[in-house]
Amino acid sequence: MRSNHAQATGDTHAPRGKRRRRDDGGPAWFRPYCRAQRAINASIRLIGTTLRTVAKTERCAHRRPIHASRRLQEAGNLLVHASSQLVRAAKELVEVNACIAHEPDRTSGVPRLLAQATEHCAELTEWVEDASGNVLDLQEEVLLGLETGILVPEPPAGRRPRIILAPRPVPIRAFLRLRQARVIDRIAPLLRRRRHTPRPAAVRVPRRCLRGRAPPLVSISLS
Repeated sequence: MRSNHAQATGDTHAPRGKRRRRDDGGPAWFRPYCRAQRAINASIRLIGTTLRTVAKTERCAHRRPIHASRRLQEAGNLLVHASSQLVRAAKELVEVNACIAHEPDRTSGVPRLLAQATEHCAELTEWVEDASGNVLDLQEEVLLGLETGILVPEPPAGRRPRIILAPRPVPIRAFLRLRQARVIDRIAPLLRRRRHTPRPAAVRVPRRCLRGRAPPLVSISLS
């Protein structure tokens, strides 16, 4: 039998939680704005990682130029990912702008948020361009140093020795010859070799004396 809520909404197959989220999803601009903010934050993290990689590479380029070149290549890939995140954020902001134009009465404070996010995207785009230029300049210096012989490539790291543990099977014939048939005969030597931990002197209890009664604590006068 259909419930009154299902008859009223006309959606009998969707779960109750999904229907509630569908009805109370908030304004239309909110979700694309949140997606844009997540993409902006992701691009900030990627740009920060790239700048730290460039700083570390500058310090070790003269000692390990091959490793430095590889790290710079990875930094360039991170910048490409950051740029794609900014493109995604820009698309989401365009959708937010469309929602503002569609419902101007319900989005009174949204244009200010949209302007701030757009300005932030523009600043991050400049950061990506500057970081990309730094990566390319440093990579050209490393490659030029390797070509001219100023930088000496480090020797390739040798392979670590591979340790293989060979199995040591038990001699079957000797085991069967020493094996006892009865279980009690097998564990008897272990029980005989078992050692009891001696108690410390502070825990030892004197044995009970059975030869006579203990004298009374209070002296009894017979007079």
